[in-house]
Amino acid sequence: MIVVRWDGELLLVTQPDHAHFASRLLALRRDDGLAGHPRRDEILLAVREHDNGWREADAAPRVDERSRPLDFREAPAPLRQEVWLRGVARYAERQPYAALLIAEHARRLHAGHEGAGWAEFRTRLGQFQEDLQARSGSLSQSLESDYGLLEWADAAALAALGVWPAFDLARGRGENRADGLHLRPFPLAGSTHFEIACRRIPDRAYESGLDLARTLVESRWATVRVGVLPW
Repeated sequence: MIVVRWDGELLLVTQPDHAHFASRLLALRRDDGLAGHPRRDEILLAVREHDNGWREADAAPRVDERSRPLDFREAPAPLRQEVWLRGVARYAERQPYAALLIAEHARRLHAGHEGAGWAEFRTRLGQFQEDLQARSGSLSQSLESDYGLLEWADAAALAALGVWPAFDLARGRGENRADGLHLRPFPLAGSTHFEIACRRIPDRAYESGLDLARTLVESRWATVRVGVLPW
């Protein structure tokens, strides 16, 4: 779950909803030749499903040691490892190249983690990647370039929600300001706005995961509107 403070409340966005937003954002890119890209469908699928392993975790939200809703950045190592291995496995049979892009994302996110089972995680992930590369054939030769699109879409979607204020990647920079996410260079056809599904709940301590779950059930689904604009 993505947890951010927003207008005096806590804004909760599921990881799959964030990923769907990232895919919508990437689909509007007009540079990099993405519109006519031969692997466009596979790349957009990978972006849309890159956080699919969080579905189960987001359906059973937890609280942290401070009795606050657990943000994905604070998730313990065993949960992270379970989430990413499940997320890769879910598409390994049907869409091996999309699964390979998701696995590459998992590898890069956790490359520097030590202890708490991370070496075993990387071994299992590497085995997944070897198999997925073999089954993807020549497509896997384009992994580096295609992964950059997933990385950009993920960073832009997180920045738009205020998870971090800025990013600087090979495919451009982004900065979250009061009126929205500003990009340089601006890769879209024009400025646009997005509605992202979310829950708004009180910014308070929660006694347990059950207390948090009850509050989420009682809260209505809402949307948060974010702008995407030139730098």
